[in-house]
Amino acid sequence: MFPKSIAGLFGKKWGLAVNPSKFLKPESELPVLQSTGELLNFVRKQDKDVQANGVWIVTTNPDAYSDSEKKLLQDIQILCHRERIVLFLSRTGDSPGSWKRFD
Repeated sequence: MFPKSIAGLFGKKWGLAVNPSKFLKPESELPVLQSTGELLNFVRKQDKDVQANGVWIVTTNPDAYSDSEKKLLQDIQILCHRERIVLFLSRTGDSPGSWKRFD
């Protein structure tokens, strides 16, 4: 999850930057998702086996995010719970085993 404060420095979009993967449906350019609706649409257009792997989000220091970005992350947790999408969260710099599962 790329914070607005950092994205602005590089002229990039803030939000959930999708990492390339051979398992994802091809896109003309990798999306950066900025709302729960965009996330849900992206997830739903993937194959069922990809959807079953859930959504994995890496964040950075919470102080890097604005209140609206923190709310987006909370809204994503609510959305994933409601839509029965497995959600994993981790912070940059945490150990590889530090993923937290939300369902």
